[in-house]
Amino acid sequence: MKIKKQSIGFQFIVWTLLVCIAPFVAGGLYIEKVITKQVHENFEYYTYEILSKIHNKINDGAIKPAYEAISLLAMDDRTSELADIVGDRQIASSTMIDPTLHHFFANYESIFLRTLGIGFGTEQGGYIEYPSFFTESGYDPRSRMWYKDAVKHKGTAYLTEPYYMQTTGEFTVAVARTVERDNAVVGVVVAGWGLHELEKEVKQFEIGTSGYVIILSPQNKIIVCPEHDEWIMKTPQEIGLPELMDLARDGRIEQITIDGKKQLACVNTSDLSGWRAIAIIDESELSGKVKKIMTPIFIAYFIMLALILGSIFLVTKKYVIGPITGLTEGVIALANGNLEYRVDLRDKNEFGILATAFNDMAEKLKENFKKIQQQNEMILWNTIKQKEIEKQIARLDQLNIIGEMAAGIAHEVRNPMTTVRGFLQMLAKKEKNSHNASFYSIMIEELDRANGIISEFLSLAKNKAVNCKYANLNEIIKALMPLLQADAIVTNKNIILELDEIPDLFIDEKEIRQVILNMVRNGLEAMENKGEVRIKTYCEEQAVVLAIADQGTGIKSEILDNIGMPFQTTKDSGTGLGLPVCYSIAARHNAKINFKTGPKGTEFFVKFEITKKKS
Repeated sequence: MKIKKQSIGFQFIVWTLLVCIAPFVAGGLYIEKVITKQVHENFEYYTYEILSKIHNKINDGAIKPAYEAISLLAMDDRTSELADIVGDRQIASSTMIDPTLHHFFANYESIFLRTLGIGFGTEQGGYIEYPSFFTESGYDPRSRMWYKDAVKHKGTAYLTEPYYMQTTGEFTVAVARTVERDNAVVGVVVAGWGLHELEKEVKQFEIGTSGYVIILSPQNKIIVCPEHDEWIMKTPQEIGLPELMDLARDGRIEQITIDGKKQLACVNTSDLSGWRAIAIIDESELSGKVKKIMTPIFIAYFIMLALILGSIFLVTKKYVIGPITGLTEGVIALANGNLEYRVDLRDKNEFGILATAFNDMAEKLKENFKKIQQQNEMILWNTIKQKEIEKQIARLDQLNIIGEMAAGIAHEVRNPMTTVRGFLQMLAKKEKNSHNASFYSIMIEELDRANGIISEFLSLAKNKAVNCKYANLNEIIKALMPLLQADAIVTNKNIILELDEIPDLFIDEKEIRQVILNMVRNGLEAMENKGEVRIKTYCEEQAVVLAIADQGTGIKSEILDNIGMPFQTTKDSGTGLGLPVCYSIAARHNAKINFKTGPKGTEFFVKFEITKKKS
């Protein structure tokens, strides 16, 4: 196998890359290490300061004012007086207490701008909450966590653990303090605010672009986490991050893993609330900052390499690779049958000449393919049409031959049959009591049956005279309905009519009745047990359609192609002339018969053209 030799230009690019990359990699690794250390130190300082600001914001804006206000309320004599009025009752409205005390309580609530409300529980189990006036059967404030914690820290304001507040449907943190009289606890006042208020405060501070803050209560419950609402009121162990409990509390950065990603964490603890604020940031963000700092260092190398390699690449791509790629794509598209594809190449060189020749070839192929496709479609259409015409002609020829034969011999056959029938009737009357009387009746019935078959043969003749006049198909169906329903009831079946309003048709009523009777009886016989035959009429495209559907098992596939041919039957006692008679009558009325069949039944459609009445 012949091996293609590498060009000098290619070898030059390879050696240039090797000479430039070796010192670049060595120096770059050292500089990156130094810069990474400095970025981490700066981030430690920055993050610790942010967490301190968050604590100060929460302490100065919420916790300290709440401590002071709740302490003033607890030590106010009117609060002690309110304890006696509330007693063991649940205050459901302002009318249940003295207006002066209600005004006093409401004024204190207005001091707590961010609170969800202010509450007061008594030692007797009574409770008042403003402004919601919350009440609940069996509610006892003494059993609540905030009440018990306040009693444990009697005489001082106490910041509770977060709890679920029923009146607002959200988690709440509260400041509570005992109300005392003569050094005895008479109740507890409490003011709470939703955790979402704390979250708003925290969201004002940004930890880089991907960072966020988690705040843990003294009981290690997560009370703020803007990025993971599902973590609220859960411990680090419950969310699968026990390492949050082990973080150093001196502000040093430590690495943890959250959701499979490496994160950096820093902790700051508040002396006032005991809450721990943990800053979390994606380690890749700091790596990004390192890369950003390192970028200028690499620029010089990249510029030099880019100028050399870029020039070679652009020239080669524009004048060689681009044209070859375009021509290759064109050949592949053409091979896959896309005759619309054209190569967009206007260069006045050898590639341009090739592109023009390719496009001309594709256009000629498209034209030739279109002509072949049109010819194939025409041939297919003609073939289908020819087969349909041949099928119709064969059916009509058979019907006409049988009809003409029947017309030729009907007279010769009927005359002796009439004579025989007459003598049989006469003998039957003379020998009424004879043991042969029953045989006479059977012979007369068989002669009548033979006469009926001859009549059906005569119906197949194309030149049979028809007595057409304007009549309504719906009226013909309604007139036949008693007879049809009687046939159906005998076999435990049913006939359903769905007749739309239709115009009168120029038809022979007697022959149309024959069509309806034949098709309906075929439908009834196609169903073994129960079922229904549905007769519908409606207008469709300047024609009236008679549709007769059964719920049988469908027409067998082996006789589908011969439907309408004489003597084609699946019945043990059938003559195979029912449908041929229908087709013959339809032909004399310029009507068309179609059908669809399947496992759930067969439906025949007879379409009559609508003709205007002559004035």
